[in-house]
Amino acid sequence: MDDLEKKKRLFSLAQRAALCLALLLVSGVCFLFAGRKSGMFIDEVYSYGLSNGHYTPFIKNLADDQILTRQELLSYLTVDPGEGFDLASVYDNQVRDVHPPLYYWLFNAASSLTPGVFSKWTGLILDYLIYMAALLLLYRLCMRLFGSRFLSAAAVGLYGLSVIGLSTMLMIRMYVLLTAFSLDLACLAARLLEERRLRLCPWIGLTIFLGLMTQYYFVFYAFFLCGFLLLWALFTKQFKLAGVFTLCSFGGVALLLLVFPACLDHLFADSLVSGGNALENLTAFSAYAGRLLLFIREVVHRMKAAVYLALAAAAALLLCFRRVRAAAKAGKLRFSALLVILPAFPAFFLVAVISPVTEIRYVYNLAPFFVLAVCFLLHALERSLEGLRLTEPGRAAAFLLILALALWEARCLPPDYLYPEHADYHAALSAHSDSPCVYLTGYTGPLTQDALFLLDFDRVFVTADPADPALPEYLASFGQTWDCVVFIDVDPFWSSGFDPEEVLPRLLAAGPFQSYELLYTYALSETYLLT
Repeated sequence: MDDLEKKKRLFSLAQRAALCLALLLVSGVCFLFAGRKSGMFIDEVYSYGLSNGHYTPFIKNLADDQILTRQELLSYLTVDPGEGFDLASVYDNQVRDVHPPLYYWLFNAASSLTPGVFSKWTGLILDYLIYMAALLLLYRLCMRLFGSRFLSAAAVGLYGLSVIGLSTMLMIRMYVLLTAFSLDLACLAARLLEERRLRLCPWIGLTIFLGLMTQYYFVFYAFFLCGFLLLWALFTKQFKLAGVFTLCSFGGVALLLLVFPACLDHLFADSLVSGGNALENLTAFSAYAGRLLLFIREVVHRMKAAVYLALAAAAALLLCFRRVRAAAKAGKLRFSALLVILPAFPAFFLVAVISPVTEIRYVYNLAPFFVLAVCFLLHALERSLEGLRLTEPGRAAAFLLILALALWEARCLPPDYLYPEHADYHAALSAHSDSPCVYLTGYTGPLTQDALFLLDFDRVFVTADPADPALPEYLASFGQTWDCVVFIDVDPFWSSGFDPEEVLPRLLAAGPFQSYELLYTYALSETYLLT
């Protein structure tokens, strides 16, 4: 074997190792931050309850007798022995909630493997496996669009180590599965552009169905992608393909209506998270600019490595504009990739203006396509500089630099949903875990938000009345007690909006307490210690 052949084999091995290196680094960072996750966002607690609560979608349903026990909470958050893999219960819970059931079915299956056990790792390991699948789909998509192993592995590292990507994995919610199905749909679309085979259309319809069964916001990227593909098919006079593609795409939507007709109730409901709310936000034209700027700022903040790389690539393309134009005329640039990438941008605009709250988790599934847009710029730059004979070692060095940049981003800014302060909250409560605990609320939201803190107590008295006549009896059941922990929901928009200065004196009168102090404040509630 001559030296040239050895070099070719060595470079081929390096190309294949690039993906393994990127996945290994992403996995290490994922588990590093997963170990540091000390608490959960309210929606993450809903993921446990809606998946595992046996025909019980909300915690408030458990407290009809005003006493909420630790065992009842655990039963809500975990799968009880003998109730594993109960898809009908999950389905019923989601009918009464506002989301489709596919992610919750998977979550229930994962929880059924360890019945009666509540752990953050149940959700995190499930999300990690889906995240790895999404990264492999991103690699496959980038390979099909640009044909470069180094560039595709760089895309995996650039997205996988981004703050927005890691946040997607660490949030125990359906957004990681939504991202995977968005990438799967894009892969099928890229194959359709290249192969033009009718047999791909039913798979596209099935992916649309599965994406919509995961999260309704899947519809935005799918709508614009399908629109772009239909225009492409009509423009290239592939009328048979256009017809079959359209039929299969609408077939995916029809299958959703058949399997989960409650989606229509969710669509036409008039509540905060519903189609009615989305329509209301869509017609609030004056809010467009503020919402869009907020979403853009938050995404840029969480994808700094990709943004810096895009700016550098764009500047380099401007400097060698003549070479870029020559490469375009020679057909070296794969502009067809834009048919898969560009739909993410109008989808981003629509989601930004209609989302129920201005939080970027609603565009998590679009983040990989922003990375693909950066890859398109790098692809254009590489093809334009082909005459300079960019060597394989040069491509490998560029890949390692991009990976180092992505690692720098992961090092400098931690992902969302870690909640390190929750460890201090649990420490503050642990000294009083044998004391009475009162939760003042009339809503399920605050109870769900604080469910993991309520697990520190054996019995919690839930009431919306600070002068509840049953409260003294509950306090007396503890015998002589010197203190009592009180949670008060204080948010006027999402919950009851109690004024602590008004209700605390009334709570003092219910027992042998003379004073109170604030332990901590978290989102919808404030927690006090009565002594």
